[in-house]
Amino acid sequence: MNEEIQLIERIAATAQTCIQHHPVVVLGSGASIVHGLRSMGDLAQYLQDHIQLDEGEETDSWLLIRTALAGGDGLEEALLKTAAPASLVEKIVALTWRAIAEDDLALMARAARGREHFSLSDLLQGMFKSTHMVTNIVTPNYDRVVEYACDIAGYFHAAGFEPGIIRNREGGDPVSIRRGAYAARTVRIWKVHGSLDWFADNSGRVVSLPISERLPEDLEPLIVTPGVSKYERTHDEPFRSAIQGADRALAQAASFLCVGYGFRDQHIQPKIVEKCRQRNVPIVILARTLTEEAKRFLAESAGQAYMALERDGEGTRVFLPDYPEGVSIAQPDLWSFDNFNKMAL
Repeated sequence: MNEEIQLIERIAATAQTCIQHHPVVVLGSGASIVHGLRSMGDLAQYLQDHIQLDEGEETDSWLLIRTALAGGDGLEEALLKTAAPASLVEKIVALTWRAIAEDDLALMARAARGREHFSLSDLLQGMFKSTHMVTNIVTPNYDRVVEYACDIAGYFHAAGFEPGIIRNREGGDPVSIRRGAYAARTVRIWKVHGSLDWFADNSGRVVSLPISERLPEDLEPLIVTPGVSKYERTHDEPFRSAIQGADRALAQAASFLCVGYGFRDQHIQPKIVEKCRQRNVPIVILARTLTEEAKRFLAESAGQAYMALERDGEGTRVFLPDYPEGVSIAQPDLWSFDNFNKMAL
């Protein structure tokens, strides 16, 4: 029991150290699922239920994708195995947008009525009890969980577009906002795979618009869905600027806090790996279940200042440099975002 108490005290101390360094926050799909956004498995089922195929290449490609899914592959694995025709990719993008937008709008309605708790809001309020004026959040998620959390917490957010309703791209001179005579505290959101409210018209002009349940006519949603086209699209704007901004934030980070992030995205983790290997910066990972990729990162690239927490039955499993295989403790839910905030703030 004494050993468990010491471990809990160490977990709290490591959490506090991470926050004291004002971490770059990395949010994966696990940080959105808790707010009712679909998982990849749910999205795969939605696509299968709603996709309407043309005969020929589309039907043939989708059969391969369905076969891979039935064989146990995840959605991203199944899509990566198949070079789908452009017409099928467009349908997958549109349906993905529709599914996530439906969940996102429901979340917005709950948040507006004060019926949704955002652990991220609590974290931001704690992190801004400092001299820091900017917090960086990096995410591959399309949804607007971060934006809602910022609004609830009372902070401005910037995701690469000017303020307004029909919003143009921010460009090379980032917009700064003031409260009275002073610069306002701002959350910079780097959405490396796009956002539900980013669109391009037929000429390629990029805008950000409020979303509804239906795609705006003659506008293409700018989200990068899983599959073989994933890394092709990110060479284009606005993805390239978002990735470059994320790279800068990650490269300059004094610590990292990763929530629900599986370490499966080549647009994010290379900079984390580089920083942890070279500078040994503190990194904390919170997950309901750590992915094999996350465990491999801990074993090979996390340096000597890491901590990872995951659920372990009714308790918690903690990974530390001197417990590389993890050790289980009876304390429940230490891996949750809420309990991390209680320990760290």
